[in-house]
Amino acid sequence: MKPAFSGIAALCCVAFASRASWAAAPLGAVAVQEGNIVYTAPGGATEALTETGADDAPALSPTGDTIAFTRLTRGVDEAHDSPAVRDLWVIHLKDHKAIRLVTGKPQGNEKPERVLADIDQPIFSPDGATVYFLTAASASSAAVHAVSTAGGPQRYVTDGNMLSVVNKGKYLGSLLVAQHRVMSGHGSWDPEVLVSPAGKTIKVVGEDANALGSVESERN
Repeated sequence: MKPAFSGIAALCCVAFASRASWAAAPLGAVAVQEGNIVYTAPGGATEALTETGADDAPALSPTGDTIAFTRLTRGVDEAHDSPAVRDLWVIHLKDHKAIRLVTGKPQGNEKPERVLADIDQPIFSPDGATVYFLTAASASSAAVHAVSTAGGPQRYVTDGNMLSVVNKGKYLGSLLVAQHRVMSGHGSWDPEVLVSPAGKTIKVVGEDANALGSVESERN
């Protein structure tokens, strides 16, 4: 997981994967400027949506109307070797209403799947109804969690150090995560693993730099 917010501007765009039941629309872009979320509309107009100096990791929904992001509430606690604490928020472009979906907590002695420290890398499901995110679960692996954009309790999905969402093809809506796995009697490796939204393993893809493209190219 990354250290506390650095203040360096970062740009994050999310491509839209069309489905028959959705109406494709131009998407804008989101960026971080000095810890604030800035939105650029398809026509080029820009607007700062937050002014806290503590916001990071923005992700635009596939429908282009909602932004998920993290908000730092406490930096890294080096004295106790504890990661940063961040909350997960969404903001709706229609009314600029910001809603906190998940409240981060300092890491304690809880089980890895219950850790809500260092919330990071939010990403939407293809229908925009769910936000997936990573937490600092353990020394060897982060964990993937999910929460509805409408609010409600978050849930643990699986362990994983990187996260992508499959936006097209046979496995639309599934997740691709990098998992640290111990091999029987012969060390360990970190393959990309395809899992369902509930965290059930579908298949091990392997250590493939183009794993997402490979999975999205598969058809029924």
